[in-house]
Amino acid sequence: MAFFEWDKSLDVEVELMNQQHQTLIGMMEALYQKNEAGASKQELIAQAGELVNYVIKHFKDEENYMQSANFPGLETHRKLHNNLMVDLNKLVMDFVNGTNEKISVEFVMFLKMWLFTHIRGIDTKYKVLATR
Repeated sequence: MAFFEWDKSLDVEVELMNQQHQTLIGMMEALYQKNEAGASKQELIAQAGELVNYVIKHFKDEENYMQSANFPGLETHRKLHNNLMVDLNKLVMDFVNGTNEKISVEFVMFLKMWLFTHIRGIDTKYKVLATR
């Protein structure tokens, strides 16, 4: 059973954003599975780097969508994205520079929180734009 997986509660009714969220969740799951399988630190660093790069792309695309739809919460959402990036980058750099060979529970729980809190609780607020 997957630790990170897509379900209908994550549907924001915007196909591109749903596709990108599914990709993000898949990348989180791949990182988790590699970690659990005992992948090398270098493999985990590479997987985490791919995740970070995709997050940057996704946030840019999501903010552009919100701007084009005149979403009133864009600036607040942009700040949330910036905070998530700061936290994600810190966790990745702590792993890269640390002595642990596995991703920490804190890192995994951050990703899980992101999934449940940000996508399910915050991104779904722009769902109403898709129905206009």
